[in-house]
Parts: sequence; C-alpha cells; structure tokens
Amino acid sequence: MYNTPVKNLTLLIGALIVSTLIVEVGVRVAGFAPREIRINPFFVPNSEDTWSVPDPDLGWINKEGVSISIEEGGAPMTFWDFGRRATREDVSSPVGKVPVMVIGGSNAQSYGVRDEDSFAYILSERYPSLWFENFGNGGYSTVQSLLLAEKAYDNFYISEKPKLIVLAFDDSHALRNVADQSWVYSISDDEGRYVAPPHYRLQNGEFVFHPFRTIGFWPLEKQSALITVLHNIWLQSVAYNTVGDALPATQHVIDQLHNFASRHDVQFAVVVLEDRNQIADAIFSDKPYPYKNCSGFERSDPGTYLLGGSSHPNAKLHAHFADCIGRWLESDVLPLLRIPNAAQTERE
Repeated sequence: MYNTPVKNLTLLIGALIVSTLIVEVGVRVAGFAPREIRINPFFVPNSEDTWSVPDPDLGWINKEGVSISIEEGGAPMTFWDFGRRATREDVSSPVGKVPVMVIGGSNAQSYGVRDEDSFAYILSERYPSLWFENFGNGGYSTVQSLLLAEKAYDNFYISEKPKLIVLAFDDSHALRNVADQSWVYSISDDEGRYVAPPHYRLQNGEFVFHPFRTIGFWPLEKQSALITVLHNIWLQSVAYNTVGDALPATQHVIDQLHNFASRHDVQFAVVVLEDRNQIADAIFSDKPYPYKNCSGFERSDPGTYLLGGSSHPNAKLHAHFADCIGRWLESDVLPLLRIPNAAQTERE
C-alpha cells in the first residue's frame, strides 16, 4: 500500500490533471483554440510572391530578384543586392552623380507597384544629377532602417559615400520601433513562430536596444487552447506590452539616425508618407533637419489612392509622393548640400 505522503501526492497530481482538463474544455467552449501555425503571406518561403529572405540582424531583407505583389494588380517588383528596390533600368552604380540613400518601410519599398511607378524611380528619372538608391524594406521599423543604413554606408557605398539620407516615415513605425504585441502578432518566420524585430525599450529611464529574436512555442501550445491563451496573455500584457514607449523610442532612434548622418557629414532629412494617426508633426516639427509631410490621401481618399482601397499606395499616390518630395528637395534640401547644379532636372 502507498504510504500517506505518496498517496496524498498522487491525489494532488490527479486533481491538478482533472482540473486542467476541465479548464481546457472550458477555454475551448468559450471559443479559444490551440495555436494555429499561420505564416504571414509576405513571408511564405520558396514562393514567387515572397520578397524577403531571413537576416540574422535585421530579421529579414528584400530578396534579390523579381517578386510578384499579392495585392491588386499583381505588380512585378525588382530588388537588387543590399535589399535595394530598383530605381533605374541598369543595376550598375551611376558615375558622377550625387548619391542619395532612401530608407523606410513598405511605402518606401513601394510594395504593390511596378518599379517605374515607384516614387524613387520617378525621382531618379526627374533628377538626373542625383543617384537614388532605395533601401526601403517591407515591414521595417525605423530601428531596422537605421541598422540597414549603417550596413549600406559601410559595405555598399565603397568608393563614394551618400551625401543625403532620406527617411521615409510612416506612423505605423512607432509601434514597430518597440515591438509592441500588436505588431509581433502580425509577423512570423517560416515555421509560424512569432518574431520580435530589433527594437528599443525604455528601461529605468534609459533606452535599451533589443536584437532580433524568434519567439518559440510554449510546450503543448499547438495542442492546448489553455496554454495558447496563457502565452498570449504573457505576450500582450507583459513581454511585449510596449505601446507606452512607442513615441519616445521613435524620437530616440530618429535622433540616432540624425547623429549617424552628422558624424559622417551626410545631410539627413525626413519625409512622411503615411500618417493615419497624425502624429508626425509632433515628432518632427521642431527638429534641426528638413522635414516634409506628404501624407494625407491615405486618410482623405483611400479608394482613389490605395491599392484595393485599403492597402499600400498605388501608382497615383506614388506620383503625388514624387511631386511632393521633388518640390521639397528643390526648395529645402538640395541647397543644403552645396553642390553645384544638384537640383538640375530633365524639365530644365
């Protein structure tokens, strides 16, 4: 016969198992289910629609070659090495032109439109004295854009460094800059695991950098609705409940970008392409570098200017971006470069 301690332990374990099973049934009756493996459609591996490849530092980067957009129109999109979106017909680096680096997320990347319809390609044709390279990558935060800019400066611009870095900013980047749970839930690796891109947290009054990481499944998460719920609560309420740090962290990383450019004697400038929550002016209006807000149509007339009426900018909106940015470059930015004839255009 079992002695009393062993018997009591057995009863306790049995009670815990029964209680857990009862809670599991209750959770499922309430409508919850075990974790389903869902890979973000933009990150499905080995597909012509997939425009990215994994990167250990950045999380991911544009895949060299041609990818097909999954949005309205199915546009082919050409990407070159270093995650660059095509800005001209020939991949070779132009000679005797002023190098301009463009960085940002999917709106800078120009997801969903043909190469020649993207604002950076239009600007490249309109300003033949400038050498535009578009390092915009879909899903990027400002933190990832900074990391890529640093890599490109050291490893892409070998013989001639950029004279101008233009950050194309979207207000959605604020949550990405702190890897808030609302963003973490929307991205996954090729095994369906959530990932946290490189980001900053405000800890004890200091901004702390957190590198890219994969968020593994909890034991039995794919079999248990209860464990799935507990993991989600942990992610939402504890591990990645970072929305409160979003704006100060965003200001911090943009200041880092500005400082990076200043250290290398490069002009820094910011253009806003999307501002659904209208936070951009509060972030940039008093900064010591050129700033232009070219957003608005994504709010006032999305049916006309967004793919499918609700997604990325279409060709018409990219044409607006090119006009808005071009006028701003001529009036506010290029004069700061102090380069003769830098603003010469084809129209002249």
